[in-house]
Amino acid sequence: MDDLIADFHIHSKYSHDSLMSPAGIVKTARKAGLTCIAITDHDTIRGSAEAGKVGKKYGISVITAAEIKTDCGDIIGLYLNEEIRDRQWHEVICAIRDQGGIAVLPHPYRDHCDIVSLAREVDFIETWNSRCSPVENARSLELATGTGKKRIIGSDAHSSDEIGLAKSRVDGRTLELKEVLRSDVCPSWGIEKSQIISHIKRGELITLMVRGGGYLWRKIT
Repeated sequence: MDDLIADFHIHSKYSHDSLMSPAGIVKTARKAGLTCIAITDHDTIRGSAEAGKVGKKYGISVITAAEIKTDCGDIIGLYLNEEIRDRQWHEVICAIRDQGGIAVLPHPYRDHCDIVSLAREVDFIETWNSRCSPVENARSLELATGTGKKRIIGSDAHSSDEIGLAKSRVDGRTLELKEVLRSDVCPSWGIEKSQIISHIKRGELITLMVRGGGYLWRKIT
């Protein structure tokens, strides 16, 4: 199988913090020079399943995937066939493998606990995430090296201009990383935008009062 040019971490409207349509993601991925994407929506495969229906039309291979929130932090499952309902981290990894999937530890140093145990059990570690700092990504690379795990990178895109910020050439059969083609950092406004989207979709009122450089959020009652 030919090499793939991939971004393995993208969110669609089926995540609480993105508005992108799966079809729109596919079209943008083609413009970004990608041949493979994983739409890793929070706790659901709906986005990637929908994108897969139009992927071939645009020459994009879509991996059915999800980013599952577990008791120790997020775990990505690639090549899934059905939704994963488990939330205990070890059970999630088992459920991914039961489907013949691949377990990935994304952004290890953002919102995870028991990181070394997680790293030892997964198949891949995300060593570049465009929404993490260079320091966090450097630590992730050290973790992968120290545990002997395969590397994978992803943009963690929540808007169209983030797709392909992390782009790699991988073996089409094993996903073995051959070359990092792009490893840019998402601008801070991109992260803030997804946070605003999340609060809107959750039915929260945004009070744009800047206090100490941050936003004050007030929930609608």
